[in-house]
Amino acid sequence: MGLVMSGLADLDRMIATIRDLPGLGKIAAPDVADALEAALGRTIAAGTTPAGEPWRPTRDGRTPLTGAAKALGVAAVGATVYVRLTGPEARHHLGTAAGGVTRQVIPTRALPPAMAEAVRVVLNRHFVELVNAGGASHA
Repeated sequence: MGLVMSGLADLDRMIATIRDLPGLGKIAAPDVADALEAALGRTIAAGTTPAGEPWRPTRDGRTPLTGAAKALGVAAVGATVYVRLTGPEARHHLGTAAGGVTRQVIPTRALPPAMAEAVRVVLNRHFVELVNAGGASHA
């Protein structure tokens, strides 16, 4: 009889885990935001677009937007991650700053492969934690 009860308990844990899956995005979003902020910080420090393409240097040959990380905001609200760029850095990103040079700072479409991989790693870690917890509430 103990084997049957153990099997039923395992089944109950599996069902609870499946029920918790829709909440995975909300649980993982703060860590996804941190991963994206770190990845964007690296591309800004390198003077590149999110995809790794070098920004055009300033007129005097310097790396532009070295302080852009201070103008970057990344936050999780529910299961959504918002990325925001403010100040003159935003105008450079849009190409509306003096000189009209566009220097992409944040992704505008699909995430570049390196950032998508960082998100995948975070989501995978949270999925494994959820499955190993057997559906125990993470909220």
